[in-house]
Amino acid sequence: MKVNSKFNLFMQTDLSASDFKVLALLYQPLLGLNAYSIYNIFYQFNKLNQQTPHHFLLDLLNIKQDDFINAREKLEALGLLETYLKTEDEYLYILKAPFTAKQFLLDTFLGTYLESEIGERNFNTLIEVFKVNKPVVTHLDNITKDFDQLFQFHATSLLNIDAEFEGRNGVNSNLIKNSINYEDFVEKLPRALKGVNLLNENFKQKIIQLAFVYQFDVNQMVDVYTNAHKGRKNITIEQISLQAKRYYETNNKDLVVTNKVLNEQDALSNVPFTSIVDKFVVDDSFQKAMALDTIHDFINQNDIEVGVLNVLLIFILKNKNGILPHVNYLNKVWQSWAKNGVQSVGDALSYRDTIEKNWSNRQSSNNSYAKKEVKKPDWLDEYMKEISEMEG
Repeated sequence: MKVNSKFNLFMQTDLSASDFKVLALLYQPLLGLNAYSIYNIFYQFNKLNQQTPHHFLLDLLNIKQDDFINAREKLEALGLLETYLKTEDEYLYILKAPFTAKQFLLDTFLGTYLESEIGERNFNTLIEVFKVNKPVVTHLDNITKDFDQLFQFHATSLLNIDAEFEGRNGVNSNLIKNSINYEDFVEKLPRALKGVNLLNENFKQKIIQLAFVYQFDVNQMVDVYTNAHKGRKNITIEQISLQAKRYYETNNKDLVVTNKVLNEQDALSNVPFTSIVDKFVVDDSFQKAMALDTIHDFINQNDIEVGVLNVLLIFILKNKNGILPHVNYLNKVWQSWAKNGVQSVGDALSYRDTIEKNWSNRQSSNNSYAKKEVKKPDWLDEYMKEISEMEG
């Protein structure tokens, strides 16, 4: 980089207070102070809409050119910056918004990396800063109006405007480059397993990330994918993740030490829904495959946490004798739960208990018109024990 070179900046959206909180507490320990300062200065300079000399930035930060390049590359590696070279003297920097705290900690490997860098105690302190205590609304009446209750509107199509607008361009999801060659992975898969999901960019990045986390080569990842696909018509990244974990444990013969599940909420929050299918759907490969396909459709139509989904699935499967109904049925049940304030796993468990208590009361008061009572039954204790064994 020449000393007299200049740069332009572009960012598609403004940052919120939550974004800066994530940057300061989650990204900064990984970036270091120089990179963190550069990002903040870039953000302020973005509105200038003019070329800025690099030497002005170096003087402002009182750092050397090599320090700047090192810091800039950290921003690039963590997905907060894209760098383009126009000429030898002109650069374009595109700033990317940070992940949300939830995305950083749960949806990527960055949370694990941060914990390894700052230690478990410090990491747990940061977790407390980002925790949100949702109000309990299960005992309240949800009187919120829906759009179609107040407005009459019939649209023939959505807007199609050929222009760029403000919006979150987010960070790059493809942070991992030094992992498996994805094209080789797809090429080595059996032809019968080459579905359209392999063309999905998000699915691709999840596969690459799994290979990176477990340090699988192409052949190992093919084995994982093939094993996860057995007995299934369609496959989800959750199924592949579970199979990757099992494959790693089996081949490395390591004792995986995890916290034992202490309660129902912890169990349901940490177990993939595929385990629910294996446990509660009737022991028939066709029915299990159909259930997974139905769940896949349901997830695509609804924004729902895995733990809440697990509660919903168990509730329905126990009352449908292990047969999962059509996705429309799931949607109707979920719409009812959501309208009654169900958002978290705790909400779902409370609402489920309320339903079962009401059913029990009806049975006591009027047996001839009572619905079938669904107790908090023996299978729950058995289920908790099995989940504990799986997790530990």
